[in-house]
Amino acid sequence: MEIFEIKENKININGIDLYYKTAGEGKPFLILHGWGASSVSWMRIIDEMASKGFKLIIPDLPGFGKTEIPKTVWGVGDYADFVISFIKELGFSRFYLLGHSFGGGVALKMATEKNVKPLKLIFCDAAIVREERLNLRQRISKFLARTGSKIISEDSRVYSFFEKMAYRLAGTYDYYRANPLMKEVFKKVVSEDLTHLLPKVDMPCLIIWGEDDQITPVEDGVLFQQEIDNSELKIIKGARHNPYKTDSVEVSESIIKFLNK
Repeated sequence: MEIFEIKENKININGIDLYYKTAGEGKPFLILHGWGASSVSWMRIIDEMASKGFKLIIPDLPGFGKTEIPKTVWGVGDYADFVISFIKELGFSRFYLLGHSFGGGVALKMATEKNVKPLKLIFCDAAIVREERLNLRQRISKFLARTGSKIISEDSRVYSFFEKMAYRLAGTYDYYRANPLMKEVFKKVVSEDLTHLLPKVDMPCLIIWGEDDQITPVEDGVLFQQEIDNSELKIIKGARHNPYKTDSVEVSESIIKFLNK
């Protein structure tokens, strides 16, 4: 088994100290994590891919991991601009790009609206369809949140616990636990539907999706394939929103096969 080194790095980009990990040697492969995650979340993919001819580059996006929060309320485009500045600072222009969940939206912006074109693009359970979808769990949570605020004082410890459970039930706990500025960032990010950008993707594209994703349903992955020319869809059986964690071998094998075509 080949031994590789995971390097911890820090670089200042536009006044923000950005922390990022690198591992392996070969063609640059940039990975953008999802909301509430960081470069640490991708350690299993690093283990699978770092010895396969790629240089993995995984930043902690501003507000996540070790990187400080943005100075102002950012949207998806602001994150895309920041990542592009990061790429330019590292000095590479030909690279592969993967975006998971929120990072998928950033990757989509980069590949379609910015003057940066990855060689190949990979989406993993990407969150770009932002229309309101209230499933049963979320409708129950919404009802509880509204009812609870009427019968329980907002100053009480009971309300705080109740609110936390409502956010957990709704699947929006990332918002609940964010600091005030990042809550505003979250609201700005989720208010922007990026579906219209899908047909503008003009490079080979792999779409990886968890079959049982409860956050971004697998129907979104099917939509991606329908809207993007020269794309292929890989559904990970039984996986949910983070197949790169639960099914890292299958995900990495699919990525390597796609990149080596």
